[in-house]
Amino acid sequence: MELLLNEKSLDGQFTNLDDFYEVLPVMSSNLRILRKYGIPLLKHSSLYNRKITPSLTILDLQNSRGKIAPVHRDKVRKWKRELSSLAMSPPFWDDEWPCSSNSMEEAARRGTDVLSFPHEEYQDTVVPVLYQGRSVLVKSAVTKEYLLELLLEKKTIPIIDYLKSRYSDGKIRMGLTKNGIESVLELEKKEIWELCAALDRFEHETWQEIGKDRFFNYKSYQPPSKKKNYFDESICDRKIDKFRCGQHSKVRCFGYRQENLFYILAVERDHSISDTG
Repeated sequence: MELLLNEKSLDGQFTNLDDFYEVLPVMSSNLRILRKYGIPLLKHSSLYNRKITPSLTILDLQNSRGKIAPVHRDKVRKWKRELSSLAMSPPFWDDEWPCSSNSMEEAARRGTDVLSFPHEEYQDTVVPVLYQGRSVLVKSAVTKEYLLELLLEKKTIPIIDYLKSRYSDGKIRMGLTKNGIESVLELEKKEIWELCAALDRFEHETWQEIGKDRFFNYKSYQPPSKKKNYFDESICDRKIDKFRCGQHSKVRCFGYRQENLFYILAVERDHSISDTG
């Protein structure tokens, strides 16, 4: 699998460089994901000349044109290296022949998708691209979540890696046990998206809201004895809690809270764990 970096998603849409600096960590996170899974990111050789603001290009940023607020300096130094690598290092898809006039058309020609900078036209969406007289649908990923979904659908990453990557910097963490990994693998596709929707909701509520939210029915896991405890002895001294992924959902999550984080240890779809506590 390969993706193309959508140079059309830089067309001077940022009012100033500070706005651009704020979105750089998102692109950095996406690039780390692609490197981790060995997915090539093909670029157009004109990337250096694409505009960030109406008056400044990536080349201008590389040459330090424009004022850089002290709060952004470390971030910009890091990103000068990153952007330089993106803009100047191969692979460039337009070095090959035949090729199209831009990355969206080239993605349509190759039957692949694109990674974009934040842009209203390309923000986590499916774009119909006219290629050889027919409309070809090209997915454009901006956020980490959308990129991971795209890679999962392409079967480029396994579901466990998808969940661990998607829930790595918020309230939810995947501390899955060996049995817990097997429990996730049992989920059907519909249940996976049901799980993700619930986890996204969980991350955006306060602990007080979670405790009162009937959607989750958050409560303690209380097996009648150690023998009937689903979780092994290495973690059985922790207070294990559980919550469901919707009022009418069969999917439930089990784990423990540590300060403001919740570590998911297992997921069930058949009450096999719930029936013991």
